Amino acid sequence: MHFINGKYWPHNTALYVTTFKGNNPKYIYYLLSCLGRIRTSDKSAVPGVNRNELHEMAVPVIEDKAQQKKIATVLSALDAKIDCNNRINAELTAMAKTLYDYWFVQFDFPFDFASGKPAQNGTPYKSSGGKMVYNPTLKREIPAGWNAGMASDLFDFNPPLILPKNTEASYVGMNSLPLTGFMTNPPERKLFSGGMKFQNDDVVVARITPCLENGKTALISLLEDGEVGFGSTEFIVLRGKNYSLSAFASQLSRSASFRQFAISNMTGTSGRKRIDASTLETFSLPLPPEELLLKYEETASSFYKRMTNNTKENHYLTQLRDWLLPMLMNGQVTVK
Repeated sequence: MHFINGKYWPHNTALYVTTFKGNNPKYIYYLLSCLGRIRTSDKSAVPGVNRNELHEMAVPVIEDKAQQKKIATVLSALDAKIDCNNRINAELTAMAKTLYDYWFVQFDFPFDFASGKPAQNGTPYKSSGGKMVYNPTLKREIPAGWNAGMASDLFDFNPPLILPKNTEASYVGMNSLPLTGFMTNPPERKLFSGGMKFQNDDVVVARITPCLENGKTALISLLEDGEVGFGSTEFIVLRGKNYSLSAFASQLSRSASFRQFAISNMTGTSGRKRIDASTLETFSLPLPPEELLLKYEETASSFYKRMTNNTKENHYLTQLRDWLLPMLMNGQVTVK
């Protein structure tokens, strides 16, 4: 169910309501949202909901229009806060990307030319006349003092972790990985029987088609402190070698050059192509000085911490909303 406040056009397989017969539209939306599994017709190759059967379905309607409005107001407030957190996360994601692009793609990281070192309050390196040197390995200019390297210089791929078989642990499946942003769905609890293992601050990338092409990537951040979780065997895990590089790894794994390299080096039969971790390790990139990497982590990691807190809050608010919804609709709980 979706509530749309404004102009829209429905697909020809959608059912929609525009006349609410004096009832509160938002209340009707929430009522429809908690009807559960609606019986679908099996008379077609593509099962669908029969509109005539919907018209005849008995539902627990609260006729008091004032109470309808109060119920809709309570539930809408929860949804509004969830939506606000999602929009904040989108802005934080954009900020982290902008900073990454300025520093490591456009090479306009803050630089103090007097000391010859990156500085928080420095001027943009390249646009301020910082020296650029052609690198024959990368076949492009990079800042003086930077070197050509590979992803394996910065990250361990699929680092080993211990999780005994049949141990109950947090599970993050392929469906939990977002197509945009970096936050996963809350982990499930399952018995470990196999799969890629990870911990908080690891970055996971889907390695199989079409999930890789679609951009399924995530920062693992919803586990308990020190907990080892697990997920699909079709994940590749990245972790900073000598220090946390979770923010840098998140942005690198979503960068166009990294993804194009991964997609172009997939092997296997059509529909089941994969990229191997050993191949992804060879991705070439300009290696920034350690000081600059750590400055980026210090700045951008606060964005990811806020995203994680917002995601945890949304999980709690969603549970609260879904717990209240049927009781409000059945009249078990009233709003004063």
